[in-house]
Amino acid sequence: MVAWLLIPAGWKIVFKSAFDEFHAPIWEASSRIRDLSHYWGHISDSKNTLIEKGRDHQRILSDIYLQGNRKEYLQREIEALRNLKIEIRDLEKSLDLPPAFELSPELARVTHRTFSGWSQNLQINKGENFKIKQGAGVISAIGLIGKIEKVSSRSSTVQLLTNQQFRVVAHIKGDDRPVTYRGAGISHGRLNFGFIMDIPQDVFVPKDGFLEIVSSSLGGTFPQGLKIGKVNLLEPSVNGLFQSAQVILSTKLNTIQEVTVLSNSYE
Repeated sequence: MVAWLLIPAGWKIVFKSAFDEFHAPIWEASSRIRDLSHYWGHISDSKNTLIEKGRDHQRILSDIYLQGNRKEYLQREIEALRNLKIEIRDLEKSLDLPPAFELSPELARVTHRTFSGWSQNLQINKGENFKIKQGAGVISAIGLIGKIEKVSSRSSTVQLLTNQQFRVVAHIKGDDRPVTYRGAGISHGRLNFGFIMDIPQDVFVPKDGFLEIVSSSLGGTFPQGLKIGKVNLLEPSVNGLFQSAQVILSTKLNTIQEVTVLSNSYE
C-alpha cells in the first residue's frame, strides 16, 4: 500500500489503463458465455414450452399495441385538461379571485423520532435540497401526520399532531362547520391523543358509534377530508356555548416509516 502511494501519478494512470485493457477481453468473454447459455437454454426447451413462449410473445405485442393506442388517448386528455386549466386561470383573473388551492407532494423517509411528555417530533431525510418549506403539511396513508416545524439543508423536523403546540382547523366528517384541533400528547401506554373545541351544541355522538374528525382546507395547509382521529364522548365547554372532546389518534403514528410533505404550488 505504501509503495503504491509512492508511485508517481502518471505511472498510476498507465497501470490502471493496462489493468482495464487486460480485463476487458475477460469481461467480454464472460458476457458472451452468458449469452450462449441463454441461447442453448432456449434451444433445449420442449415443444410445449416454445409454444407457450410464443403465446406470451404475442400477448406482449398485443399489449404494446393497446398501450400505444391508450397513450394517444391520454395525450389528448392531457391537452384538454391543460386547456381547461388555462380557461380557469383566465376566469380567476377576470373575476379577481385568488388562485386555486394546489399542493405538490414529496415523499420522505423517517430517520429519527422524539417522544417526550410535551413534544413529539419526527426527523425526515429531506430538507431545503428538496424545497421543503416550514409550515408545510405532512400526511401518510393513515391520514394527517403533522406539519414541518424546522427545515435544514438535508433534513426537516415534523411537529406531530400529538404535539401540544400543534393547531389546525378541522371538521367533523359530514359537517362543514369548522372546529379547532390541538395536540394533547401521549399516554404512558403510548396512546396518542388530541383535543377539539368549538363543537356546536347540536352535534352528538351516535349510539354505539363515534364521530370521525377530518382535516379542513380552510387553513391552506391540508386538503379536505384527511383522517385525524375519532371521538367517543362529547363534553360541555367551560363557557357552555360549545362542546369539546378528546380525540383518539392512530397508534401507527409511533411506528410510521414514510410520510408525504405537501408544498403549496404557488409558494
